[in-house]
Parts: sequence; structure tokens; C-alpha cells
Amino acid sequence: MSEIRIRVEGAQSFFRRAREEARRIDAGQSAQSPNELSFESMETLAALLSTNRWKLLIKLREIGPASIRSLARALGRDYHGVHSDVAKLLDAGLVSRDAQQKIYVPWAKITAEVTLDAAA
Repeated sequence: MSEIRIRVEGAQSFFRRAREEARRIDAGQSAQSPNELSFESMETLAALLSTNRWKLLIKLREIGPASIRSLARALGRDYHGVHSDVAKLLDAGLVSRDAQQKIYVPWAKITAEVTLDAAA
């Protein structure tokens, strides 16, 4: 199953994990979890995964690869708003484009991990 892990963590935790990952790679071990996004605050995560963008991910996973126009119709939303949301999700790596330039969700599972100290 394809999965991406989203973390909300402080800078110290992020850099500690990065150092540990670098040590594993230097030791010839494979990367532990290449599909991760990290945010320094809950506000930053919430700004990316707004209610509309979360609904977009769910709908896109449901209907499969789609053009932005057909996705906007399926969501009952304005094309420009959906286009803007897709651009943000593409930048974050939560959606991708296929060979026909259709948008799709490459993840079957999105796991979020929030450290309360970092979320404050």
C-alpha cells in the first residue's frame, strides 16, 4: 500500500530525524520512510490541508485521474479555486500528474503524526 506520513514537529525533532536518516544512509542502509512531509506547526499543516483540499483529495481518490475541470465539476466548485488547490497539493507532493497530465492521488493512506509540544 502506498502511504505518506505527515508530521507536525519542532525544528529540533526534524533535524534529529534527518541526522539519524543520514547516518543510516551513510551506513548503506536504505531510507526508512521516503514518503514524508514535515510541518513545524499545526497552523502550517492546516493551511495546506484546508477542508476544501481534504475533500478534493478524497474525491480525486474516489474518481481516479482527472483533469482539473472535471474535478471541479465533480466537487461542484469553481475551476480557478480547484486549480489553485491542486497547485498547492502538487507542490506538497500530495497529488501527482500522470502521462496525460491528469491529476491523481498516489497515496492509498495518509498518516498524520502530531507532537503536542510542536503543535502548540
